[in-house]
Amino acid sequence: MVKSIDSVTRAMQVLEKLQKTSPLSLSELQRCTGINKATLLRILKTLILSGWVVKSHSENKYSLSSSVIEDTQPKSQEERLAEASVSVLEYLYQTLNWPSGIAVRKVNRMKYIETTCHRSPFFNCWPSVTELEFLYSGVGRCFLAFCDSEERSDVIYNLKKLKTKEGKLAHDSIWLNQIIEQTKILGYGVRQISHYDNQNINGLSIESVSVPIKRPDDTLIGCLSLAWPQGSMDHAYLEKSVIPILRDASTRIVNNMP
Repeated sequence: MVKSIDSVTRAMQVLEKLQKTSPLSLSELQRCTGINKATLLRILKTLILSGWVVKSHSENKYSLSSSVIEDTQPKSQEERLAEASVSVLEYLYQTLNWPSGIAVRKVNRMKYIETTCHRSPFFNCWPSVTELEFLYSGVGRCFLAFCDSEERSDVIYNLKKLKTKEGKLAHDSIWLNQIIEQTKILGYGVRQISHYDNQNINGLSIESVSVPIKRPDDTLIGCLSLAWPQGSMDHAYLEKSVIPILRDASTRIVNNMP
């Protein structure tokens, strides 16, 4: 009589749970499968390496890979973008030693959907919130500069309706056009440090830049940012070494998307 393989049975149990409810944390998977932590971690590692499961940096949760469920439960572009960025953000952290993140537009704000911020011992508040202003953040300025004219007009229209300083600033067309043109020339967005009072654990202000993530047809789908403590990187090094790495990473993310 042919015996069953217990490890395969448990792996199928994990996949079944993730198919029904996703994403799930390690503790949630433990509760619903009854598999002990050590075994469950080995199963999840195997499923990740084989391309069946992905783990989010920002949420620390597991879900089925898009390549597995695309035909029956297609993921949104945002979900696929976050999934495609996981390995690239890990590479950036290992290469540059500073956290990076992926942000997309949410009406009149930019929202981080994936980040390695928690990996860095030097940061305790970046991003301090998941949603950032368009006119002050590097990701917002990047998005405004590199989206198409129709979407840019829509963003500005929504900003002008805000009863905030940003809403008032959106009416200053001269300043706004200068920021957009400067960002286009640079090829990346720069965070306005003076607007933010968050700092790293050593009391240093946080600098950040952002490059566009574009599909082959030139459609902007998000922005890739990198942050570091103020004064830790000079402009020459940023331009010569860091920006090319970020642009290459942006292309790799798009190529990873199913």
